[in-house]
Amino acid sequence: MKETKNFSQPVNDIEAWLAHKNKAEKNRWEVYYEKYLASKPVQAKKTETKNLLLEFHQELEERQRKGQKAWEELQSQNRSGATGGVT
Repeated sequence: MKETKNFSQPVNDIEAWLAHKNKAEKNRWEVYYEKYLASKPVQAKKTETKNLLLEFHQELEERQRKGQKAWEELQSQNRSGATGGVT
C-alpha cells in the first residue's frame, strides 16, 4: 500500500495494526475513533455555517432581483410620465 509505505514498520494486517496498543495503553482504533467523533461536531458546524451562508447569499440575490425589478418599473413609469403616457 502506498499510504503505509513510509511507516517505520510495514503494515501487513490492518486489523492487527489497529488493535496494537500505544504508549498510553490505548488501541490505535480507539485513538482514531475518538478523533473521528471529535471531528463530527466540527464538520456539522462547518456544514451549518455553509448552509447559513448559502441562504444569506440567496436572500441577497432575491432582494437584488426585486430591487432591480422595482427600479425598472419606476424608470418605466418615469418615462411614460415624461411623454404624457405615450411611449
